[in-house]
Amino acid sequence: MQLSAAEKKSGLLTDDTLARAVDTLQREGFVILEEGMARPWVEAMRTLFTAALHVRYRDEPEALAIQRNHGGFQPPLTMPFLDPSIIENSFAFQVLERVLGDHFFGCLPYGCNTAFPGSEEQNVHRDCGHLFPELDQAMPPMLIVVNILLDDFTKANGATEIWPGSQRYVDADKVESRTLKISPSRWSAHASTQTIAAAGSIVIRDMRTWHRGMANTTAEPRTMLSLVYYRQYAMPDNLHASDQVINTADWAQISERAKWTYRLWQ
Repeated sequence: MQLSAAEKKSGLLTDDTLARAVDTLQREGFVILEEGMARPWVEAMRTLFTAALHVRYRDEPEALAIQRNHGGFQPPLTMPFLDPSIIENSFAFQVLERVLGDHFFGCLPYGCNTAFPGSEEQNVHRDCGHLFPELDQAMPPMLIVVNILLDDFTKANGATEIWPGSQRYVDADKVESRTLKISPSRWSAHASTQTIAAAGSIVIRDMRTWHRGMANTTAEPRTMLSLVYYRQYAMPDNLHASDQVINTADWAQISERAKWTYRLWQ
């Protein structure tokens, strides 16, 4: 979805844009808010995260090989990684409030996902299962991930492949429910698309939607930030507070809205 210049400047979606974004997310399982972040901000963040990724894998090249050149890290809980444009992205929060309710919550630290040169296709999968997999219809979303693209996403660098509407597909069997992997016989029967979008775009996705990272055939890494948000009553088994501590100066810069959103961290 294209955002107007006024929306980008104010950080506020019009009623019409917000309604269309919510409808697209609920119907297709994802929505892309194109170039929601200003180019200078994107370039600064790309530089920051690229340097951190270099440090992360400088002494562990084998770690990338094990993951077929898909990697990343959890940023430290310090500025500038706690930039409000990341942890309380205005465009994303407006959509999340409509879809998950006013009291949705998130967890820190968030993630940084990168497809390095030479990365291979992932298995088609969901990031989370259905709340009630025994039912013959899907319930409203419980978990949504917000991806902020720090690079242009293209076919050449492995833009995520996604199956529109697949968040509504019930599981084929108990194996699928347990592993979250989708068999080729299932996904090949449905149309897919790739999240081709410019750097600075924001991808908001129901985490049940089928998808996979694709091969990066370029010489440059392709990075996005990943922040997961939960409906108020969702409490995953693996949800736990981070051992990291936000220092007093950084904590003072975080808005009351963000403190409330990440309330289970503190």
